[in-house]
Amino acid sequence: MKNPVSVFSSRRKYGEIALSLGKLGRKLPAILGKRGMGFEVHLVSDPEMKALNRRFRSKNRPTNVLSFEAGSVPARPDLGKNVRYLGEIFLAPDHIRVKRENPNFLLIHGFLHLLGYTHKSRRDRIKMEKVEEKLCRRLKIRSIYV
Repeated sequence: MKNPVSVFSSRRKYGEIALSLGKLGRKLPAILGKRGMGFEVHLVSDPEMKALNRRFRSKNRPTNVLSFEAGSVPARPDLGKNVRYLGEIFLAPDHIRVKRENPNFLLIHGFLHLLGYTHKSRRDRIKMEKVEEKLCRRLKIRSIYV
């Protein structure tokens, strides 16, 4: 069973990163031993990310990644009844580039949020970081923890 990932871009210049993140996104569930999970990735400009961050987190500045879980109702029936729709990940490629961050790592981070991982408490953060490190090792991606 496939893990469908749709990547949407608000700018043509994000085309190359969109292809790369789509390929990576399809691998993530399988590495964790999960099948039939789909999600969307949106590549947005800094002003778009700032608006999202202000609306949903009350922070009036752009950020690198935001994740929105789908909840209990499947929002994408077009994916098929055997695919669990996880939600949406928003990435700001320009912000990520300026901050010299790794978009692949941030996709992993956003994906784990869709699975319910958080970093609100120290215990939750440690648990999430362990899974991030596992995925980074398997995919040979630079982690921020190394």
